[in-house]
Amino acid sequence: MNWYLFILLVLLGLGSYVGYFLLFRRQIMKLTALLYQDNNPDGFLAELDSIMSKLFFPKKMHAMMKIDAYLMKGDKEKLKELFAAIKNYKIRPGDEFYVEQKEVAFYVELQDVDNATAAYNRMIEIYDTFKDKTNYEGVMKETEYTYEINLRHSGKYANEMIDLAKAATSDFSSGIYYYRAAKCYYYKKENRLMKEALLKAQQKLKGTFYDQLITDILEKDVTLIETK
Repeated sequence: MNWYLFILLVLLGLGSYVGYFLLFRRQIMKLTALLYQDNNPDGFLAELDSIMSKLFFPKKMHAMMKIDAYLMKGDKEKLKELFAAIKNYKIRPGDEFYVEQKEVAFYVELQDVDNATAAYNRMIEIYDTFKDKTNYEGVMKETEYTYEINLRHSGKYANEMIDLAKAATSDFSSGIYYYRAAKCYYYKKENRLMKEALLKAQQKLKGTFYDQLITDILEKDVTLIETK
């Protein structure tokens, strides 16, 4: 055996692998910066359609990566097409779980009971197949809150939301839980407790979208609480 040739081939192989990995990493960082740092979904989508991205990412990955961009753009029709298209790909259960999570949130926002319920049920099916649920249980629970409170108008989580609000480590998280508690009280027709929770939420959410919304709910139209 020509050992010099063998060593040369090994070095070339290693070099190609390292080069591929570095290019792949650079492309990931470029896409991440475009979408999450620059808030530039159009630039992200254009780069995702580039030759370099097509080299590194298969079609099913392309489809999944587009979800956040279209959510940022608020393009409802594209998202409907995208969620439908992804169902034709065979993807890992973990990836599908997170896709279904985003689909649930999307259709809950649209108050589309049928599609939200289908995505939620599929999410539960996938969750039940995981032997180790550690990395998924928090996401599953948050999706349950979103689905049951915002779509099914359940008030049964009121006390749980208050406990989570008190235990939260950031004002924003605490405020969101107080706001969810207020929604639960609203659906239970417990107006005094609803107002108390809204005022606590507003204290935690000063300067955010919810600040003005809560003022409008309290001073103009209580049914606005159903909109967010």
